[in-house]
Amino acid sequence: MSSRARPDHPVVLPSSSAWDADARLVGEALTTVGSAAACTSDDTARYLQPTLTWQIAAEVVGDCAATGQDPGRVRALPLPGYALDAVWACHTALLQAAHTTPDSDEDAGPLAGLLTHYLQDVHHLEVPDLMGAVERVLAVLSLDLPAARTLLTHLALHPGADLPEARSAYHDIQAAWRRAGVAC
Repeated sequence: MSSRARPDHPVVLPSSSAWDADARLVGEALTTVGSAAACTSDDTARYLQPTLTWQIAAEVVGDCAATGQDPGRVRALPLPGYALDAVWACHTALLQAAHTTPDSDEDAGPLAGLLTHYLQDVHHLEVPDLMGAVERVLAVLSLDLPAARTLLTHLALHPGADLPEARSAYHDIQAAWRRAGVAC
């Protein structure tokens, strides 16, 4: 993780089935690596990050996937800076594994092997598919727009009210998601 901690911030989450699929895939992959790391005594060497980092990232991303939410309904997540740091650290490890062959002697070889087998056997996907989903998840989690704070403030102070400022803020957030390739 970085030596300079990120600040806590509220995150507005998309309400689309494509977003939920990305969040579930990434959360499951992070959980799988975290579980594998927990079963080894050399978790940092084999999986490039400490077990706790994988577990924190898996938990926060897992909290992003919705179950039975109405499309268009605003969902928010209070995101601690340390959790976003953990997701970024895991992204770095996953990126290193994506550029390594599973049978390689490089540091990322065991992680590349685990990801390759897990993704092919469970999801019928390749590592680049996972990396695309990870980057879309990070785009949403890293987005710290004033519009998100405006929207959440309006929703907290005026629940159920359809205010022009809140609508405008939500449209700004959706535009940022679309620029990042996130389905909303």
